[in-house]
Amino acid sequence: MTEAVGALRKGPRAESPSGSPIEALTYHARMQQRNEARELGLIVATLAVLSRFVTDAPFWVAAALAVIVATAGTASLLGELRPWRWPLDRVALPGIAAFVSMGIPRLVDPVPWLAFGFAGSWALTAWVVSVETAGAKGGPPGSVTADGTHARPTSARLAAFGLAFLGFAAVGGIVPGGVAGDGQPLTVAAFIVTIVLDVAIGGLVGYRIAAVRPHTTAQAAVAFYQYAIVLAPIGVLVRVLALPRLFGPAVLVLAAYLVTSLRESDEPVRFNARLIEETLVLILAGAVVVVLGVFVK
Repeated sequence: MTEAVGALRKGPRAESPSGSPIEALTYHARMQQRNEARELGLIVATLAVLSRFVTDAPFWVAAALAVIVATAGTASLLGELRPWRWPLDRVALPGIAAFVSMGIPRLVDPVPWLAFGFAGSWALTAWVVSVETAGAKGGPPGSVTADGTHARPTSARLAAFGLAFLGFAAVGGIVPGGVAGDGQPLTVAAFIVTIVLDVAIGGLVGYRIAAVRPHTTAQAAVAFYQYAIVLAPIGVLVRVLALPRLFGPAVLVLAAYLVTSLRESDEPVRFNARLIEETLVLILAGAVVVVLGVFVK
């Protein structure tokens, strides 16, 4: 009788299907992170839709706000509120996702495609944030590996390469004539901004890919430099050749993949037959794309 009264005073206890209170708390923490990731995606998608109808300074303000919301929200979910201590490797992809959300909708007509742009921006941002917060405090057991690497490395790499392609394409929605071959003239100032954005996107994607593995800050910084120094001249070449539409972003992603393959080779390149074969095939594919672009434009 006494035990029954004590149980009633304590009230119902939250339990998981297995009956463990700890697992129940972990489950609720994980669901809260997912809900907050969706809320961040909703904010970014709303800004992207509203900014579709403005230009110049108001658009740049909205774009900066979207990037800040995505990065600051991700850092908050990771338990870090001070900007100077944000983990760059974890907030880089959410920032690029916000940039993509602002640029891609401007490449399509408002009706009816803007509705798909809203849904896509929401889903993309929410997914990327959820991937990068997989190792946040209160996450599922084992979400942080013993050596401090990413808990979902495959998803992080997939997000990095996917966002690289979308980011290079989104430049065309933000910079007039930024997508080569769209028929708009590209001024000198717009050309410089386009190359700077290409380098920034490529460098951050490379930084994120390198940071998936065990690394030091210096190693990740070197990765940023290596990706940026390779993608800068290729970005210039793509714009000079004026490859039609999405051919340019495809070539830039191809270059990013080549840099990744060379960096992550476990043995010297001259002894890695598989890597040499893949590199030659990818270079051939890139050359075909460039030739087709020259003849199609």
